[in-house]
Amino acid sequence: MSKRWVLSPPNKGLQSEISSKLKISSLLAQILINRGITDVTSAKNFLNPQMNLLGDPSSLPDIDKASFRINEAIKNGENIVIYGDYDVDGLTATALMYRCLKLVGAKVSYYIPERLEEGYGLNADAIKRLKEGGAKVILTVDCGINACHEAEVARDCGIDLIITDHHQPGKETPRAFAVVNPKLKIAENGFKDFSGVGIAFKLAWAVGQHFSPQKKVSAEFKEFLISAVGLVSLGTIADVVPLIGENRILTRYGLSALQNTEIPGLRALLDIADISNINLDTYHVGYRLGPRLNAPGRIGKAGIVVEMLTTTSKERAVEIANFLEQENKRRQDIQSDILITARKKVLNEINLDETTAIVLADQAWHPGVIGIIASKIVEEFNRPTVMIAIAETMGHGSARSIPSFHILDALESCKSKLLSVGGHAQAAGLKIHPDDIDEFRFMLNSATAQRLRKVDLVPVLNIDAEVSFPMLSKALVTELERLSPYGEGNPAPLFSAAHLKIVGQPRRIGSKGQHLSFYIKQGDVALRAVAFGMGESIDRIKQNGKTCSLAFAVKLNTWMDAENLELEVKDIKFENES
Repeated sequence: MSKRWVLSPPNKGLQSEISSKLKISSLLAQILINRGITDVTSAKNFLNPQMNLLGDPSSLPDIDKASFRINEAIKNGENIVIYGDYDVDGLTATALMYRCLKLVGAKVSYYIPERLEEGYGLNADAIKRLKEGGAKVILTVDCGINACHEAEVARDCGIDLIITDHHQPGKETPRAFAVVNPKLKIAENGFKDFSGVGIAFKLAWAVGQHFSPQKKVSAEFKEFLISAVGLVSLGTIADVVPLIGENRILTRYGLSALQNTEIPGLRALLDIADISNINLDTYHVGYRLGPRLNAPGRIGKAGIVVEMLTTTSKERAVEIANFLEQENKRRQDIQSDILITARKKVLNEINLDETTAIVLADQAWHPGVIGIIASKIVEEFNRPTVMIAIAETMGHGSARSIPSFHILDALESCKSKLLSVGGHAQAAGLKIHPDDIDEFRFMLNSATAQRLRKVDLVPVLNIDAEVSFPMLSKALVTELERLSPYGEGNPAPLFSAAHLKIVGQPRRIGSKGQHLSFYIKQGDVALRAVAFGMGESIDRIKQNGKTCSLAFAVKLNTWMDAENLELEVKDIKFENES
């Protein structure tokens, strides 16, 4: 699919001010400006994130109330249950709070709902069972902000419910003992885009503060918090929250903590993913660690992940890590089969010229992996997509969206045909009766057609700057690394260059020839380029002598102890093509 290149306009004056005062290149200064960082202090803090720039936990609503109640429960020997979620964010948040409360002597356990039987979030039956088991305090992580009915059930059971969540609140706030969510209207100041595990980290910090009258945590507790940012980086990256502000600080330090962790479960996980001895970045979390941690929750029971992240036994940690590896392979097989059938449905049953939202449904699909498939369909066809797994009288749906389109708002407009819906701007979940799917498909397409233009359905590449090859160097790549970690809200820098010629013969690489490798020249400078997933374009690219433009990221490729500049191609345009 052809892409629309959007070049950020250069701001020469601001470039000059930031680059001269911070002694950085004008190109790096422009990229910062493109990210909305338009003053010297903000730019300095972005390039040099420091833990002391994290806001005090007390800025979060109800967090003091929550931490005091938790400490009271610890002193009184009351049973605390951490109620988590089955995705990486919820699992790491559960593990972090469990480790925290164990450290300070709490009587604590955890509860992870089963995706297929219980669904996402708090449920009344679980609360009643936990009450029967002696729970006095239930602490939610990564869920609960819209659990108004369940909060009433907890009150009726005599349980103090503490909700910590980062999802968007609804019109009504649950009547819980405490509700810690930076997106609540009462939280006027401070950073608001934490992950669930980010908020759990803040609560753990507050718990440690309230053990001391000086609000300074003990040396032992400080060591715990420094170690815990490794868990924070896992959940924050995996949940695709913006890697800006405090998330950037937590992720930068968290990746380092993760790399050097002494937590047996994390060490076993790094070993099984074969990334124990490399510098970790967001790619390794998003594509190597995250899928393994997510796999049991998608196709089985996720609680075993928390056990791995909290056990002190190296042998048990390795045993669970091996199990996660097998579950992930099983998830990949299930996912591969569903993706094939989903693509066939799009290509054979849908007129893309008349469709602004893709809605697919099938009785053979596993509800635990349809969110991944929805993301892949969006990536390929660039339309908001809903995948529905039908099981008898219930359809479980996962929705994913294109950038800048709020899928939850669109789904809310179809609420009359949905049994439930919730989520974010880019990802949402729903339940629907199978008989209503056709009408829902029509309603969603009507809603998206009103809000999306044809140009919105063309994938966008946001280009940071147009460059010439002589500007590219190893020193520049090293300097640009100061922008990492990359992710949502802070993408890796993307450049374009024009008047280029392909030299030599392009060749297909990869186990299935799915990628391309070729050399590209501008003036006297020739560089190797790699185009992932563009293997089938080889005939188009083979026509040497044609002048083209590239959109690319610039990398350093290390091979046989030698470092060479390399371009990672995102798109190619030839001058005689429309």
